[in-house]
Amino acid sequence: MKYVVDTCIFNKLRDGKLQPSDLPSDGRLVVTHIQVDEINNTSDKELRARLILAFAGIAPEIVPTETFLYDVSRLDRAKMGNGEVFLAVKTALDGREKKRNNTQDALIAEVAIVNGFTLLTSDRNLADVALGLGANIRFFDV
Repeated sequence: MKYVVDTCIFNKLRDGKLQPSDLPSDGRLVVTHIQVDEINNTSDKELRARLILAFAGIAPEIVPTETFLYDVSRLDRAKMGNGEVFLAVKTALDGREKKRNNTQDALIAEVAIVNGFTLLTSDRNLADVALGLGANIRFFDV
């Protein structure tokens, strides 16, 4: 069993709303370069440092995204998939709320959907969309 950790979970860990022990322990925690990039792009240095500590505290495995997107994906950390699942997630997210990071959220959810991993998130829109497209979800309402 593998669990994809959405970036918002790192925020909850950083803020003390979740503890590493609250996360599943019966499988491997994974992320993509997207979560790493989002953490590294945090402009506030103290928040970024606390996010990095939260990340290190659970030591997730890094897996590739299923779709490569120009100006978003890292060539060595993305597959050249057909993008169908990505597009379905992105379209559904955009229909709910136009957010700057819907593209990144769609790439994260796609990994869970395509691989049969469980998505760990506290983002209600992402959870609902991913669930509707066949993802296994563990929602943290914190």
